[in-house]
Order: sequence, then structure tokens, then C-alpha cells
Amino acid sequence: MDITLYRLSTCHKCDSVEQFLRENNLSPTIIVVDMLDRDSQEKVLSEVYRLTGQRSFPVTLIDGHPVIGFDENALRRTLKLQPVEGPKRLSVRVIKERFAREEIDTIFSWVKGIAETYGCMVNPEEQVLSDIIRGLLDNERRFGYRSCPCRLASGIYQRDADIICPCAYCGWDLELYGRCYCALYVTERHIAGDTSLPEYLVDTRETVTHIEVPKEAPSDALRFVIRIGSYSIIDRTQIKNEVRQFIDTLGLKIERERWKDGYGVVSGKDTDGKDVLYKVEEGMDVYTHEIWFTGRTKFSFPRPPMIDASIFVYNSISTAMREDLGEKERFGSKVGNVSLYSVFRSGRLEGDRIAIIAAPSKVSEDALERLVEQIIKLENCYYLLKGERQKYILASDRINQLEISLVGKIGSINLNLPKASPDDLKDWLYTLSESYGEVSSLAEELRHYLTATTTRIDVIRNILREWDDKSAESLPPLSVFYREATLSLGDDYQRLSMRIDGIRREMTDLITILRTRVDLITQEQSLELQKSMDETAKTQVELQKTVEGLSIIVLTYYIVSISKFLFEGLRYLGLHIPEPVATALLVPIAFLISIALTWKVKEKLFGRKDRH
Repeated sequence: MDITLYRLSTCHKCDSVEQFLRENNLSPTIIVVDMLDRDSQEKVLSEVYRLTGQRSFPVTLIDGHPVIGFDENALRRTLKLQPVEGPKRLSVRVIKERFAREEIDTIFSWVKGIAETYGCMVNPEEQVLSDIIRGLLDNERRFGYRSCPCRLASGIYQRDADIICPCAYCGWDLELYGRCYCALYVTERHIAGDTSLPEYLVDTRETVTHIEVPKEAPSDALRFVIRIGSYSIIDRTQIKNEVRQFIDTLGLKIERERWKDGYGVVSGKDTDGKDVLYKVEEGMDVYTHEIWFTGRTKFSFPRPPMIDASIFVYNSISTAMREDLGEKERFGSKVGNVSLYSVFRSGRLEGDRIAIIAAPSKVSEDALERLVEQIIKLENCYYLLKGERQKYILASDRINQLEISLVGKIGSINLNLPKASPDDLKDWLYTLSESYGEVSSLAEELRHYLTATTTRIDVIRNILREWDDKSAESLPPLSVFYREATLSLGDDYQRLSMRIDGIRREMTDLITILRTRVDLITQEQSLELQKSMDETAKTQVELQKTVEGLSIIVLTYYIVSISKFLFEGLRYLGLHIPEPVATALLVPIAFLISIALTWKVKEKLFGRKDRH
């Protein structure tokens, strides 16, 4: 039996499939897709998509028959194994420790906070939870963000924004399946084993595999504008290659190609010989891809990885067309005499929808093109704000962690401040100064995020204000969707900025107090040192005076002693001078001479030094 397992290195479902196969003495060929180089990865993805119509993992290819995910019943049927009687056995896997306990505890606390936000619970199965958390940590180290470990990430934040935990599909999956795609977040129904919940969970991100023109497209259709996707890619050469590769998969014939900076136009013919225009435009921090058809076409294509909306333009929309869409939720607006519809195929949170414009023939070409342009701007802003929502969640998590660590630290410092030693004050000041840098960095990030968010929200507000749309066919206006999906993010960021500013102000006040205390202590120490130096200087002056006095006495004594030899010599010469009287008279003279000599020496030594 030929068995190939396509898996991801971080996916616990892939681990389960591999273990299941080995427990049944099967030796599959294993291809770890996220460890392949780019070219090999694209080939494998193309093969997986050809086999399954999805890009979900794991995929087990058994003699050419694919089984998606860890569907044990489907695997047993395909492998012709005996079904399991009673409850399924949970396997215990030995996992090599790759992360510090602190990392695991931190992300586990974060996961519990997300679960509380969604009103659900964390998976109680310890082994599954451990595997998922390790997968999130693996992806965080690899990409810098916690992308879903059960989905293939590209490493480009904008492309992966919808699958950063908690993914954009989490709320919908919890409602429909009782658990998110990787089963990190679960509901009480899932834990209780509700049999009405589907046993196998389909990847909501991959539910729509093809975008087609509705079957009942009227013959007087104006044109179709199919928005392929929007994402930020710096490498423009890569953009060109992706466009050419995609056009080639559609079987379109390229007649002309023009590229300039971030803008490209490729024109050609479709299979019916109709004119086709492919546009790529760089703007609003994203690349927007569009295909314009002139007139009705039977065009159909596989869903590209980044598609999140399509726009069709008709003169009118028939009931059969609406039924053919098979929508779950719908919005409808009237903008002037043009009707706009937004149809969700797989749930509101998925973001994979079709926008339909019903434009009467009397609507001018310029007005129609402006409307299409506005919808594309709305979609781009909506898409980018979805990415900002993920950034908001990550930033909120960082602030929570900072608050936990800083609030206790600040409280402890305030409590012990009155009895703190100088060394304690300096240690606290150093610690807080380090943390202040991190807080300031986060505050600057939030300011940048808030500015970008506010700019995009303003674009949405201005377009909706210009539309002033009314409800069409008793459906909620399209403006309701954009307001609910995007406008609240600005307020969320504002509240987050206020929180981080509050932390920063509290830290600033405490750092100021500590610095003031340290400065006062330093000043007191300086005054004590100055006082000590003054006392030393006074002592030196007194000592100098004493030495000078002793020097004068010694000189006087030596002068008088030398004079005695003079008096004795005079006495031998016959001059009789009374020695005691002469000595007594000479003492004051010798004393004055000593003072003069000492002063002269002092002047030479200290006076010269002063002049230098």
C-alpha cells in the first residue's frame, strides 16, 4: 500500500495521523511541508490543492485517495482497518522539551485570557493543549507571531494576519463546530461530547475553493471586477511573477504587458475571445489585484490563497442568481440608483464574500468606476484593519504582562521607600529605567498603530458618509457591516493607549521621586565631603603656621648660637664684650632675621606657584 503523509512540523493533528499510521504498522512517506524551500513548497501545495481542493493539513494520500485532517474513521475505512469499538483511545506522546517553563506559563496565561474574551474554554485535554502551545511557541520563534500551528504560514505578517491566534475564523468555528480549527478553544458542548456537533472540522479558511460567475448571469451584464487579493510584498519582481503565473493557470492569452513602479497592466483575451484586463496597483499599504472583463463570460478559476472578496457588476440581479449564491448572511444597500449586495458564503467572520453591484444602464461609466474604486478602498481598509486587530490582541497581551510585572514592583517600591537605603534607591532606579524603555517602545508602537488605524477608519467613514446608503430589500445596509467590523478598533486602540500612558505616567512619577532622593543623598554626601575637606584645609593651615613658628625659633637659636663663636673670637682679640648682654641684645635681632628669611622663602615657594 502506497501511503504519503503531507504534514506540518507544528501541527498536533499531523502528529496524531503519523502516530496512528505507525501504531498500525504502516510506514508512510512523510513530507513536512513547512520545512521545504519555497519552490518545493509551492509544488507540494499545488499537488495538495489538485488532490483536495484545499490547502489544509494533514493530508494522507492512500493509493491515490486523499484523507484530509485526522479523521480516524475515514482513515480506517480507506486503509480497510477494523473500526474501533467504544470511545477512542487518547495516545500519549513523549515531547522533547524545547521551551522554558516561563515561556509555556506565559503563553498559557495568554490563552486563558483569550478564552475568557471569546466566552469559551481552553481545551481540557492536557496532551492536546501541550502540543498546541508548543506549536504556537515554535511559530512565534520562527515568524515573530503566533500563527495557528495547524495551518501553513507564509512568514509574511499581512498574509498570515487571519490565522494569527486567535484566528479570524475562531468565533465562527466555535459556533458551528464547538471548537476552533486546532481545538485550542472549545465550548461546553464540545467538552460534554454533544453528538450534534460535527466529528470532523473543516478548515473554514479553505471552504470556498472556486469563485464562479453565477449560472444565471444576465446577457446584458456590464462587466466583472474580481478582486484577487490584497497584501504587502516588498519584492515587486515577485509580484510580477505571481501575476504571470496566475494568468497562466487561467489559460488567458497575454497580448500586452506594462509595468511602472508599483503599477502593472496586463491585457489579453479569455477563452471566449473577450477582452480581459488584469490590473495590479500598489496603494494604501497593499497591492490590489483586479480582473476586468468586458461583457458576459463563463470565466471560473481556483480560489487564490489571499482572496477575500469578489465584485461582480450587472445591470440587474435575478432571483435565481441570489439562490445560486447559497449565502449564509447578506447585506444590501442603495447608493443613489445603484444596488450593492454583500454575500457571505461561510460565515461573517471568515471574510470570504461576494459583492454584487446592480447598476442600471443609465449609470455613467465614470460613476460606476468610482463606485467600484470606493468598494475596493473599503475592502482594503477592512482587510488591513483585520491585520491591525491581530496586532491589537498581541499589544494588549504585552500590556497585560507589563502591568502584572510592574504593578507589583511599583507597589513594593512605594511601600519600602521611606526606609530604603541609598543602594536600594539606585537599584530601583536602574530597574525602573530599564522597564521604562520597554513601556515607551510599546507606547510608540501603539501610537503608530493608532495613527494607521485612524487613517483607515477615516477613509471608511468618508466613503460611507458620501454613500449615505439606504437598506435594499429589507436587508441591513452594507455600511452596517463596515462600521461593526472596523470602527470599534479605533476606540480599542485608544483605550489601550490610555492604559500604557497611565503606566508610563506612574513610572515617570516614581522615577522622578527616586531620582530626587538619589540626588539629595548625593548632594548630602558632597556637602559632607566638602566639609571634611574644609576641616582638613584648616588643619593644614594651623600645621603650617606651627611649622613656620618652629622654623623661626630654630633659625633664631642657630643665629644666636653662631654669634657666640663671634663673641669668643672678639674676646681673643682683646675686645671685651659681655657675652650674656650681647646674646640678649642679639636675640631680637636674630628673631627678626629669622622672620625675614622665613617670609622670603615662603614668598619664593608659594608666590611662584600662584603665578603659575
